[in-house]
Amino acid sequence: MRVGLSWDLDRFDDAAGGWQGVIAEVVEADRMGFHSFWIHEGREGPADCPEPSVFLTYLSTKTRSGQLRIAGRRVTRALPAHIAEEVAVLDNFSRGRAGLAFAPASRQGVPAGHVHEMIDFVTSSWAVDEMRYRGDYVRFPAHTPDDAPPGTSVPTSGGDYVPQWEWGPETPDFLAITPKPYVSHTPVHVEIDDDETLEWAAKHGISPMVGADLPTSEAVLRLARYHEIADKAGRARREIEVVLERRVALDGATDERTLGGPPRDVLNAIVDLRRKTGVSHFVWRRGEATPMDLYRFASEVQLLLQA
Repeated sequence: MRVGLSWDLDRFDDAAGGWQGVIAEVVEADRMGFHSFWIHEGREGPADCPEPSVFLTYLSTKTRSGQLRIAGRRVTRALPAHIAEEVAVLDNFSRGRAGLAFAPASRQGVPAGHVHEMIDFVTSSWAVDEMRYRGDYVRFPAHTPDDAPPGTSVPTSGGDYVPQWEWGPETPDFLAITPKPYVSHTPVHVEIDDDETLEWAAKHGISPMVGADLPTSEAVLRLARYHEIADKAGRARREIEVVLERRVALDGATDERTLGGPPRDVLNAIVDLRRKTGVSHFVWRRGEATPMDLYRFASEVQLLLQA
């Protein structure tokens, strides 16, 4: 099982001090062999990070092997091409360690189809060169006509190739988003809080993520439903990476969103969740935990999960 870390950035009073503490913890956790580091997009608190890709691009210079994942990405905060580009830049800086998880539509206040089209567009833009996209919520380039095929389409006729710097004032009907990611299959997840997105992701082989704010009992039910739909649709388990984010309280109390107790109890709880949900990537959402808790978790829980 892969084990990662994410952070409650909104608990800090200021960005400068809080972020430096997170950076120091990431550097230490990378040395310990943690698999991934997740920064959530946020704008509500003074220390929330509105551009996780920038934060993670900096972390790419401070880490050696940890995966650098954008979490809670919102579809209305940037143009579709911008989201595709920012992840690709991070992937190139980190030599293939970037990943992306979208927030559920219900938390963003948008239709579920908007999130689905954004995922389809972003993954398609990384896979092909010249393309256009026509959806109900995503259109690229902006002048793509209403009679264009739905979703992604590519040019089918020849003609002289015109380099981008010779286009002049007119935008071509088909464009390539560059740079491409460093690796061919950059991980993309979506939080499955919404029934419509759960079903869509399961049928299309999009990896599910359950965030730390969803109760554990509901997470188990939703992931079981995801697998049921995916199996009926003929999707293979090897296509996806199931991510479960939980809070951990070593020697503390267990509640509906927190795994608590001695390290052995936390270990058994994670293993039990793996058996029930097929989770392959456990993410510890860090709150007020101490650095010593991180060392204890690494030596008494993480090593056994990866054994």
